[in-house]
Amino acid sequence: MRLSLIFLMLILLPVATGVHAWLFCRENLPLLTQEALKRLREAGVSDPVVDVRFFDIAITGEAANPAAREKALAAIRSLVPLRLAPGADRLHVMAGLQARLENENLFLSGWLPEGDEADNVRRILGDLRPDLRIHAKELRSAPEVRWPEGLKLPLTASSPMLKLIVEKLRVPAELHIRAKDDAIVITGLLPATEVKEELVAVLAEVAGARVVDPSALKASPHVLTAPFAKPGALAAFVRRFFELPPPRTFDIGPDGVPRLQGLATRQMESAWLALLRPVTGAAKVDARLTLLPSSYHFPGYQVQTALPPEVLDPIRQAVRLPIVFETGSSRLTPEEQTKLAALAPMLLAAGPALRLVIGAHPDPTGLDSVEKNIGRARAEAVLSFLVEQGVPAGDVSAVVFDPVPAGSPSSALTPGSVEILIK
Repeated sequence: MRLSLIFLMLILLPVATGVHAWLFCRENLPLLTQEALKRLREAGVSDPVVDVRFFDIAITGEAANPAAREKALAAIRSLVPLRLAPGADRLHVMAGLQARLENENLFLSGWLPEGDEADNVRRILGDLRPDLRIHAKELRSAPEVRWPEGLKLPLTASSPMLKLIVEKLRVPAELHIRAKDDAIVITGLLPATEVKEELVAVLAEVAGARVVDPSALKASPHVLTAPFAKPGALAAFVRRFFELPPPRTFDIGPDGVPRLQGLATRQMESAWLALLRPVTGAAKVDARLTLLPSSYHFPGYQVQTALPPEVLDPIRQAVRLPIVFETGSSRLTPEEQTKLAALAPMLLAAGPALRLVIGAHPDPTGLDSVEKNIGRARAEAVLSFLVEQGVPAGDVSAVVFDPVPAGSPSSALTPGSVEILIK
């Protein structure tokens, strides 16, 4: 009888064990699975996956950092009666990079896989912004960190992980040139070294005895491309604008609007605007220029006449008074003829080396074409009278000066008058 009971128990034991295992899997494994998922989420694991097979558990997911990963593993290992088998830990930390810009300091943080990429990141950003101090104490590496799928190494400025940081670090291009009596100072940021070298070269050509200081002009790939920073075109304008006497300035900032200050004639202004058109496109030029009638009126103009000062100075004094005409007329009045007749002997005494320009000042309020015609007639009338008095016409020219707005410091005292200047 006892033997029969023993045999019966031996037969029923596997059945009881199977029933117990079935009940455990049906009742407890779903609860344990949910508990495992809960613990992983609480540890900061994103997209957790749990695979429970009887007492063995395998986990997959992404932890925020190695510390969060260790916290998640500890939580699973303490989940009795489940067992985390070797190789069943498929938790990883996805590589990530953050940057914080504070004044001239760039702070890097995040996690990268072990290797040389942390140094590579510092090098890329350092080349991009050499003006920044880069702090990478919080940029760390660990064997549990892995690269996003499909990412190509080594990292470059266009890699998805760096692209957003690089774009935030770029700064707009700008250029400022100040021409003074003793120096030409260039400051700003340009996207290409070629443009910087061109500007420095052309300014050195027109600087004369002045010093060209480009120490504050930087060229770097961290500067955003700008329409004005075109090789050739920008240098052509700068050459023409700064070959004239100082003071004068040229500024163009992130808004792309060129700003000019200095002395100019209307013809010069037109030429500069034409040179700026391919540089700035449709941007309107803010030209705050002091207009002069001609280049002969520039302060410090060096005369071409090779005569000693003791000869030229009395002539300068004698020709200061303008030749005045009646409104709408190009005929010399008797008073003006007398003035010119008294001047002729001094001009004759200077000899053929004297070079003169006889210029008419148009009335800025009149019609441009009409004022040009009558102005030329007036200048030629003065020239003809002087020739009749014996003044040689070999190096005397009759011209029409550019109109200057009424009230300007350089406007003619009497609109429509004629002025005699030494070339």
